[in-house]
Amino acid sequence: MELGLVIGVAGVLLVAIFLAVIAARARARRARQRTEHERQLAGQLLERQQTAGAALVRVDERVRLADDELGFAIAEFGDEAVAEFRAALQRARQRLSEAFQLNQALNDHLPDTQAQRREWIERMITLCQSAESSLDAQFAVFEARRAVARRAPSDIERARVAIGRAREELPAARATLTRLAERYSDAALLPISANPDQAEQLLEFAERSSQVAQSRLAASRDAEADRALRAATETALRAEALLDAVRAFEVEAIHAEATLGAMVAESHAELAQARALPAGERHGRVDGAIAGLERALNAMPALGDRVDPVGSLSALRLANSALDDAVAERTERAERQERLRTQLVTAIDDAERQIAAARQLITDYSAPIGPDARTRLAEAERGLTEITEEREPEPAIARARRAATLAAEAAVLARADLERTQSYVGPDYRRGGSGRGQDVFGAVLGGLAIGGLLDGLGDMSDFFD
Repeated sequence: MELGLVIGVAGVLLVAIFLAVIAARARARRARQRTEHERQLAGQLLERQQTAGAALVRVDERVRLADDELGFAIAEFGDEAVAEFRAALQRARQRLSEAFQLNQALNDHLPDTQAQRREWIERMITLCQSAESSLDAQFAVFEARRAVARRAPSDIERARVAIGRAREELPAARATLTRLAERYSDAALLPISANPDQAEQLLEFAERSSQVAQSRLAASRDAEADRALRAATETALRAEALLDAVRAFEVEAIHAEATLGAMVAESHAELAQARALPAGERHGRVDGAIAGLERALNAMPALGDRVDPVGSLSALRLANSALDDAVAERTERAERQERLRTQLVTAIDDAERQIAAARQLITDYSAPIGPDARTRLAEAERGLTEITEEREPEPAIARARRAATLAAEAAVLARADLERTQSYVGPDYRRGGSGRGQDVFGAVLGGLAIGGLLDGLGDMSDFFD
């Protein structure tokens, strides 16, 4: 009995010892894990502190360099030009000072928690990055300005070459316009009739702008020189585009005449088909459409007359569409499908010509053309691209004709905008009188929105000497 009790007590002791050993080992393992984790955190914190210290040294040197650079910039560009640089340098000094204070707190004899040290280190890094980036931006600004100043002489020379090249093209453009006027009506030539005169005005402005750029560059007023140079370059390019439009007009007009010839032939065929319908079926709408198309055909210019192919296309298309709609329900489907396929080709060609004419007008004159004309042209172009989505020719023709109509309306609106813009050029300029400078300024800067390029030039008297 006593032996059994002893054995039982011994067993309990062994189990207790075993459990105590297991628990001790678990505590030791957790202690090692905590120690390793704390060691890793301490290592990471030390690495970040070293990063912060390197950033602090780098920004301190950057501030010293920036102080020297500010002095150079003042000497080159003047005190007013460096206001933003001076403010950025002041902010960088303040951030650098705060970063130094945080670094002092990290290294003083007062005890700090790990959380505090981590917060201060990250704040130091942020302050240094902010100061460095703001100074880098200012260095880049003035380096860019120096680059502009270095290349400005060659850019001015290139602008003058472009102006000279455009001036050489002026006589040819005027001669082309005179020749075109023998074949095309005033309405047809409206998009380009003023191009040589306006190009000449633009070139005069471009020459004066290049002279201003040269004088500002000589006075070390580089920002103003750059604005005047950009004005000269943009204006010369606009003048060249206006002269190019005179040359391009004839090709587009020939395309329009070819399309008009096809539409005239198509209209005669439609009239013949419509007249072949029984009188009872023609009564009312069809007879009215026949009469309308006949009037449109009779209004076509006679042989030898000056023509407006784009305008004639618009008038004939409307009459043709009216007759087509009137007889649509009376035509056998098989015959109609074949005819519609032919009509679709002409309708698309017509839409392309109308869109090309409107786009050329808006492209040539750019800024004076308002949003309504541009919106209609955009809708016309979108409608033309969507024709491929139609499986049947009938809705495709409707899309093409609508695109052509929208493009024609865009051209009408653009011409109205152009007429309002051209009214800026006053009688004194056309007579060569004393109001020339003011009128050129109104026509060129007001009508073509180039004045924005000269913002900040200050004294504009150089443009009107």
